[in-house]
Amino acid sequence: MMTGSYHLLKFSILVIVGIFMLAALHSCMPDQTAEKPELRWSLDNDKFRTIYDFQNQFQADSLSPLIHHPEAAVRWAAVKAFASIRDSSYFEIVLPALMDSAADVAAMAAYALGQMGNQGAEEPLINAFRADDAEGNYNLLNSRILEAIGKCGGEDALQLLSTIETYLPSDTLLLKGQTKGIYQFALRRMTTSEGTSTMVNYLTSRGFPAEVRLIAANYLARATDIDLSSYAYNIGRIMESDRDPYIRMALALAAPKAKSERVRQLLSKMAIEDNDYRVRVNALRGLELMRPGNLNEVLMNAVFDPHPSVSLTAASALIRNLDEHNASFLHEQENISRLDYRTKSRVLAASLKNMPFYYAVSAANVNNRLKRLFEQSENQFEREAWIFALSHDPINLEYILEQLSTADDAFFYTNTLLHLENLLTISRQKPATNFNRGVVLRKISDNLRDALLSEDAGKIIVASDIIRRNKQLVAPQFQDKAFFEKILEELSVPSEIQVYNQLVILMNELFEEGVELLPVHLSKPIDWELYLRLPDTVRIAIQLSGGEVLVALPKEANPATVTNLVALILDGYYNGKNIHRVVPNFVIQGGCPRGDGYGSADFTIPSELSPTYFNKAGLIGMASAGNHTESVQWFITHSPAMHLDGKYTQFGEVYRGMDVVHNTTAGTVIEKIELLNE
Repeated sequence: MMTGSYHLLKFSILVIVGIFMLAALHSCMPDQTAEKPELRWSLDNDKFRTIYDFQNQFQADSLSPLIHHPEAAVRWAAVKAFASIRDSSYFEIVLPALMDSAADVAAMAAYALGQMGNQGAEEPLINAFRADDAEGNYNLLNSRILEAIGKCGGEDALQLLSTIETYLPSDTLLLKGQTKGIYQFALRRMTTSEGTSTMVNYLTSRGFPAEVRLIAANYLARATDIDLSSYAYNIGRIMESDRDPYIRMALALAAPKAKSERVRQLLSKMAIEDNDYRVRVNALRGLELMRPGNLNEVLMNAVFDPHPSVSLTAASALIRNLDEHNASFLHEQENISRLDYRTKSRVLAASLKNMPFYYAVSAANVNNRLKRLFEQSENQFEREAWIFALSHDPINLEYILEQLSTADDAFFYTNTLLHLENLLTISRQKPATNFNRGVVLRKISDNLRDALLSEDAGKIIVASDIIRRNKQLVAPQFQDKAFFEKILEELSVPSEIQVYNQLVILMNELFEEGVELLPVHLSKPIDWELYLRLPDTVRIAIQLSGGEVLVALPKEANPATVTNLVALILDGYYNGKNIHRVVPNFVIQGGCPRGDGYGSADFTIPSELSPTYFNKAGLIGMASAGNHTESVQWFITHSPAMHLDGKYTQFGEVYRGMDVVHNTTAGTVIEKIELLNE
């Protein structure tokens, strides 16, 4: 049906084509690499601190008039605030700034509109593209527009973004904008064959900037439903020869999409021989997706890798892939006893889960061995690992429930509760020769119900997640809507808003309702007196039980986050806390008051989402359960994590001690954190 919206869409497409054709004529324009605006802006000035307070308290009504302020720096600061607030309903407030006479203000507006993700911004962004920029004064703006379109544009915009072929290797900012835009589309599960071809070209053509090649490689790793079989030779060539481990580790995840025997052989070699443990980790993950005939052999060799992240990754993959033959004798190998307890627990779990049901004596021996290890240990992280392994045989249900009933450590309890899910799913997969499936379901459901009634944030969230993931199986046990409504009534809002919203999400799924989540508006005020006392770059030393990590924190970019962290350090808050979470070749995470990742302080701080990127290892960010729920937990990256860009506060960088970060395991103690230059 021909409607007005159809003609508007057709006009928009013509505008895009015209703009990109004009852009091609200027593809050799001078590059502009400076991200910091050339504006007289500083948080030493009370005027700008006031704007930041408006941002901190989500005061859109106070920020809105400032977008039309006569001073460019004020307009820039106001627009930047909306980028962090990240509320799509405010996009029309920011739209006029796209045509601001100050290029830096317009560039920040493009970034902010991308952050909001409202598709209504697509056409204004396209119209704001400065195609006649012969001097390169708008390179940053044009780059940000291309990136923002990836966050809010539709299929036609993706197609046109994917087919730009005129940018030269010297057009760094434009190339970064184009590749980031295509990457952002991929995160929204939108891809085209042309976009994939463009990204492969940028990756495999060595003349393009390293940053552009890295974005392209991460696109190939992250994008779903893309076929790389026609590029298998070139991808294999880069896997084999590229010196950049960031490129190799991304291609290790992309490799299964190439569907090539040669690429599979390269992955097998990388998994054992690459000199960077992160590449070996990703090669194992890639191999698991390809499921080659020799997968078990590669995994069993990698279990003995000297790096704990590699051995843990291999052992975890064995749980999902170990064949019955190897499962029957793997646990008997003498060298298993020399493994780190985390890896050993996964190896024994793999044996239990995949052993034929008629190997009852062997299974009993493994179970008894695990129970002895559990009872001999006083370390809660070790004890949790042995319970994890035991949870791969439903016959251990009563034993695990007994440990759960007497648990007084938050990390142990919430993770043991989480491991009930293994018992639930495996009881449906294994022949029920020595257990009753109905009893398993009933007893686990009873414990989930107790967790929901516990008034404990971690228990409620874990139980809710288990029910949601196993809805078809468990939902019949939770059909009493009044049960959930009573729990909601007893929660204290806003301090328990995260738990409240988690339960609302569960209820919406169970009862097919559309109850809206409560907005988070519980921000801690910025301590400006402390801010003004601090040096421009705050330096801290994180003393872990495994060594020292030194971190630089530029205060002006993230004042709420930096002052909050410094205040916690001065109070000695982090002393004695744990690194409770380590994901191989992703992050280490710590600072939880409970020690299990589900704890928070009685305040939140806002997300600070300026255009900084998780494009390398050693970046420190704030953990959260969604924007503006940050409090005390932080993480440090092992490698680029571009899917976090614009979603998580990135507020500093490790400048010494990355070897310590790479070797940190869950359970490592944060002995203390100190300020080095207060």
